[in-house]
Amino acid sequence: MNSVFTKTLREKRWFIVGWGVGLFVLAAVMVLFYPSLKGTDAMEQLAAQMPEALQGFLGDYKLLSHFDTYIASQLFDIRLTIVVGIMITILALGVSVSDEASGRMKTFISLPISRTKLFVQRWLAMVFIIAIELLVMVLSVLALQGTVDASIAVGELAKLYLMTLLVMVSMGSIMFAAGFAFGSRMIAMFVSVLVLLSGFILTSFGPAVDWLHDYEFLSLFYYFNPVEVVRNGFHTGNIVVLAAVALVTLVPAWLLFRRRDIR
Repeated sequence: MNSVFTKTLREKRWFIVGWGVGLFVLAAVMVLFYPSLKGTDAMEQLAAQMPEALQGFLGDYKLLSHFDTYIASQLFDIRLTIVVGIMITILALGVSVSDEASGRMKTFISLPISRTKLFVQRWLAMVFIIAIELLVMVLSVLALQGTVDASIAVGELAKLYLMTLLVMVSMGSIMFAAGFAFGSRMIAMFVSVLVLLSGFILTSFGPAVDWLHDYEFLSLFYYFNPVEVVRNGFHTGNIVVLAAVALVTLVPAWLLFRRRDIR
């Protein structure tokens, strides 16, 4: 039952280790920088000098005074979406379209395993890897927060973890679906870059650029506000949208993959 799932994890073991180390380093840097930014006016001065359209890269400097909102705004909101978004792009393409591009998919199809099982178990492996990588980063924050004499509640960090996992799985599902639906690396890559880049641009520049503001809802990141998650918890509407996006892309991709010819 789990042969495809476990085989995928085994093939991706060094990917998991490498990105796990990378996310640990990212978390460590952000935690250790907190004392340097807390209670200083350096970020305020920097924000004042930046054009309004670029201030989305910096975040709200007023959130730096508390460790929970600092982690939410500076790690989960700005940097994590970029870094993990790149990771998911590589991962989703790797578990969906890479085998067909190399010709190995025909071998898989010739084995006594249904296309549905292949599709589902590859997707589950992708979700599992994303969950593990994000967990490494969350545990890194918990382990290192004592070094800067600050803390974020485990419950708040758990909420951030779950919402980050949901938005990243939603994004990964779109990329994964494109790979399985069309079997073309070029199409899958185009969809992946479009989803990641457009989401980043709309979320970063939308609040300051009038003509982009009306299209912010097209970005998956629009439905994930880490600071609001810390302060007010989950927003049911956002959860529904992100889950629906994953479902709406996966089901048609599954139907297409079951019927199309394998290159």
